[in-house]
Amino acid sequence: MNRLGRGALLMILGIVAIWLVWSGAFGSFVHQRMRWPLAIAGVMLITVGIIEMVTAERTGRQDPDSGRRFAAPSVGWLLMLPVVVLMAVAPSALGATAAGRASGFVPDGAREIFERLPDTTDPIPMRVYDFVDRAVWDPMLSLEFREIELEGIVVNDDRYPDGFVLVRFAVSCCAADGVPLRVAFPDAPENLADDTWISAVVRWIPPPEGTYFNVPDVPFAIDGDLYIEADLLSFRILDDPPDSPYESPA
Repeated sequence: MNRLGRGALLMILGIVAIWLVWSGAFGSFVHQRMRWPLAIAGVMLITVGIIEMVTAERTGRQDPDSGRRFAAPSVGWLLMLPVVVLMAVAPSALGATAAGRASGFVPDGAREIFERLPDTTDPIPMRVYDFVDRAVWDPMLSLEFREIELEGIVVNDDRYPDGFVLVRFAVSCCAADGVPLRVAFPDAPENLADDTWISAVVRWIPPPEGTYFNVPDVPFAIDGDLYIEADLLSFRILDDPPDSPYESPA
């Protein structure tokens, strides 16, 4: 690969970055707040690639032997393989398989006072992270008797043979640090396939008194793994997943 080739490779990488942002596919890899940094990086790669190619072309016209000085092993073109695979295979977000390999996420309980839930007609739309956070740490039990609307994927779990678990992954930066937030439904009206996106109206089931997680003062867990239980009041299948499949603790 010569200097001209390296410039072309940088341009292609930049175009792929811009395509990931434009199509929204980047959300399967990183948090939504990375949209603009990724777009800026793509523009910079394209700019540097153009400069590299123009410089190589000018240098080549002035010195025909310069191509040999800028040459590199042709094996460098193998760097294109991950790009080709990325564009040929549609990326998917973390799903049921990943959820089965990780312990349920436990919010850190740093918040001392939870905001009062709005006095509006239920159900109240809420992030799965906030639902789990309130279920674990809110001393006022603000979720009790309220109907909450959650969005997540279906995960069939052997612990709940007559129901299933709604999962949403919490990420700080990218899918590599994703951990599942779990809301379990002991009873469900029908079986759903793993990784089906649903919007569910639920009512929190307070944990039995005297049950504690293996972290001090965190209630309710099964075999040291956090599951928040709720009654599934109704649900609908989402034809398309949300733009951001992940949630952030922040």
